[in-house]
Amino acid sequence: MRENRRIFLNGEWQLRFTEPFDGKTVESTITIPGNVEPTLQKLGLLEDYMPADSLHATTPFTAVDDWSFSTAFAAPQLGDGERCRLCFAGIDTVGTVYLNGEWLFDCQNMHMTYTTDVTDRLRPENTLTVRIRSSELWARERPHEVFSDAHGNRTSFYDSQCFLRKARHQWGWDNAPRLLTCGIVGDVSLELLPPNRFEEVYVYTRFVSEKEISVGASFRFATDRKYLINQRLRFSLLDGERVVFSEEKPLFFTQGRHYCKLNPADVELWWPAGLGPQKLYTVLLEVLEGDLVLTAHRESFGIRTVKLERTADIDEKGNGRFQFYVNGIPIFVKGTNWKPLDPLASAAHRKTAEGKALAELTALHCNMVRIWGGGIYEEQSFFDYCDRHGILVWQDFMLACEIPTRDRAYGELVAKEAEQVIKRLRNHPSLAVWCGDNENDEHIFYTMKDSCLKPSYQRISREVLPEAVLRHDPFRPYVESSPLVSDAVHERKVGYASTEKHLYAKPWEFAEALRNCRSFFLGETGPIGTNAITLNEKALARERKRALRLWDSSKLGGADQHQSDEYFVNWRLNGKESVLAWFGRDFSFEEIKDYALALNVVCAENFKDVIEYSRATRPRKTGVLWWSLYDMWPMLFNYSVIDWEGNRKLPYYWIRQSQQDVLLMAVREDLSKAPVLYAANNTLQKASISYTVTAYNENGEGRELACGVWEQSANSTAPILTFSEPSDPELWVIRWQLDGKEYTNHFFTGKAPFETYRRFVRILSEAGGFAGELLELS
Repeated sequence: MRENRRIFLNGEWQLRFTEPFDGKTVESTITIPGNVEPTLQKLGLLEDYMPADSLHATTPFTAVDDWSFSTAFAAPQLGDGERCRLCFAGIDTVGTVYLNGEWLFDCQNMHMTYTTDVTDRLRPENTLTVRIRSSELWARERPHEVFSDAHGNRTSFYDSQCFLRKARHQWGWDNAPRLLTCGIVGDVSLELLPPNRFEEVYVYTRFVSEKEISVGASFRFATDRKYLINQRLRFSLLDGERVVFSEEKPLFFTQGRHYCKLNPADVELWWPAGLGPQKLYTVLLEVLEGDLVLTAHRESFGIRTVKLERTADIDEKGNGRFQFYVNGIPIFVKGTNWKPLDPLASAAHRKTAEGKALAELTALHCNMVRIWGGGIYEEQSFFDYCDRHGILVWQDFMLACEIPTRDRAYGELVAKEAEQVIKRLRNHPSLAVWCGDNENDEHIFYTMKDSCLKPSYQRISREVLPEAVLRHDPFRPYVESSPLVSDAVHERKVGYASTEKHLYAKPWEFAEALRNCRSFFLGETGPIGTNAITLNEKALARERKRALRLWDSSKLGGADQHQSDEYFVNWRLNGKESVLAWFGRDFSFEEIKDYALALNVVCAENFKDVIEYSRATRPRKTGVLWWSLYDMWPMLFNYSVIDWEGNRKLPYYWIRQSQQDVLLMAVREDLSKAPVLYAANNTLQKASISYTVTAYNENGEGRELACGVWEQSANSTAPILTFSEPSDPELWVIRWQLDGKEYTNHFFTGKAPFETYRRFVRILSEAGGFAGELLELS
């Protein structure tokens, strides 16, 4: 048996283009995978391709229409019957590929892998060339369409994206620079393919019950046998080297499916983090001919089912549903949203593969992560980590805040993209749900609700993508949009209550908005208008001039782009109002360190409130995915809780406490009433807890407020006691012991002067074991 082989063509390539300022031809080397901007910076053509305060740093280069990337390679030696396939794992975006000067294919989608057989075109020595056009100039050639829309009333800032399959964040966002980049952003390789090989394998769990488990495999293989007589398929389930199950069946065709029944006593299920182990087996498929193994395929596999029980709307009585089940068990989702770790896709993939950011999902006790539709599809390393650590993945398709065109050619391009992505990711047990887009339905509701348009008019989310999921991954749920707005809700033309919602509010209004929210599941949430600060010196240096210039400015108008002055001023004004409401005072730029502590406490308390209130009101509330984990680029402030260089902001530590699998928490379910101590148990074992609650006054003096023992049943939440309302502001530190370990949480009873809160945060950092880590207290 011969296996597929791969030869990478990554490394140093030649780059050639016409410089936009004086029309000179520039030649240089570039490392592939790579985007052009670091090379432009190295050549002195760009000072900073992602400055903090300019939307036009790279604008002249968006009109370069003749980027040329080339490399040379020797033809590989092929065995009998082998074929050679050229593979590009990512080209951003519109381009043409040539081999030895001859056209191979055109590309128009950065999210796709492009492959072609080059066996008969190879020479002993070969030249491979990729010519990439200006995406902006290419978009100008598309026909005008009134239906499609990008971000609503933004004049034309985003509109070139309407026909481009290119990461949406590149146009500039509140979390991303405007950076309409290009490059060869994925691996380039030659795949040497034996004549007998598996082309596709789909493994899945059909059902799990107390008496029986059924798993299946759908497959397609290539063979040089003209007809099949003596061939057999062997399906084996392996635990390391141990054979758990093996079965052979005769083969009559080059594609098919195989089901097998397993005894539940013989296998372990795969569970999300906190609910059980992440048991991974190996599925081995072999094509046999007598005693010869013609070809084989190995696939890591977790036995589990995922079901999403949902309704499109919430009725007038508040009835509806949005509940995830894993292996038949309803779970409470606690997790975050994931953006690319860098605005350059090639760098983002490298950073993800390093694993540092992924490890934070585990450190924060997440059991789900949502990949945001404004970014990029993550590679195997991301999903491999989630498989091993029990992190369910909500996967958006890459569309965001837009009304996609109904153009047929565009729809076909998205369909091809979806088919590829689904086939690449569908065997991961961590992958829980496909979602058509980020906020496209909501975009129609808010910008087009007075028109005759309906959310269902979107061909991409209502026809193209569900068809792709149904055809290629029928054992996994699909959601049309996050959040979904049904036609019925849209036609009412008033504020809507969806079963899954993106809940945002100004920090001083957040608690009330949360308690008025009728939705069951929050796919995004957090404070809006202002956000947490990093005291990273590099980020501070990048923003210093702008901050000094704009710190005391009045409102300049709305803006969605972090690099605009309007965005900075709005952030500052909302931050000012937040700290005035909380502490009764504002801060000058010279007091940036104190301001960071004050604002970060406010934001942290919003995150803590939404997680703990939702856990306390389970089972009505079924999950929270807060926005968001990591900054995409160097930023002084953003909605992420970890900055670009990996420094944790104060909200990180509050979230880490609130997402512990077994949690004691003080929550005001009704803001007008006294707080209640709740126990939340997100495991499948009962939790026997002993606890104490210590109240600290403004001077840092502590007294025991409550103590006791409690047994919390599995996978549930219940109240323990109701506290008396204190007359003065206090910090309550909640400590509990479980299985020989101590855990902590906290509760602020009311507003107090800033210096009191500084004292409270110091007490918390000591109690929570993160003293010395907070930049806000350094």
